[in-house]
Amino acid sequence: MNQLESPPLSPLGLSNTPRRVLLGGLGLLLFALGQFEESVFAFLVYLWQRVLPLTGPVSKGALAPDGLSTHGLPVGITYRLLYCGLSVLVLYVLLRGRHTWWVVGSYGIALTVSMVLLLVGQQAGWALASLQGHQLLDLVCSPLPLLAGYVLRTLPGSLKTT
Repeated sequence: MNQLESPPLSPLGLSNTPRRVLLGGLGLLLFALGQFEESVFAFLVYLWQRVLPLTGPVSKGALAPDGLSTHGLPVGITYRLLYCGLSVLVLYVLLRGRHTWWVVGSYGIALTVSMVLLLVGQQAGWALASLQGHQLLDLVCSPLPLLAGYVLRTLPGSLKTT
């Protein structure tokens, strides 16, 4: 590359150095979400306690722990969506915008299957289905899918870019 050429840009319009800084920041956010999970949950409970009364009459049990979530359903769903959203964003930046729909679809399917397993397990009294739903949800909201998605994408013979 000669001096007149600019460095290649990512889909976000960033060269490699700002892209790496963005990846580092997103990685730190994901790390903080996992490492300080209880503090994040406490903040989300506080936030939902302020937001729910604004939506109209709400039962007091909306934030109470139930069989689906130990922190209340709105808090649990918010945390999972936040973690998965950050993971999708990291993969978007890492893969430079390629295969974004595959990544989003995969996370969406995994979250849907885990929630269906949880709901069916709770409603039908099937402890095994409920346990599998919780384990799948914990797997989806961990660094493993993020790492696996990137490694699988970088393997020779993986999906071709267009």
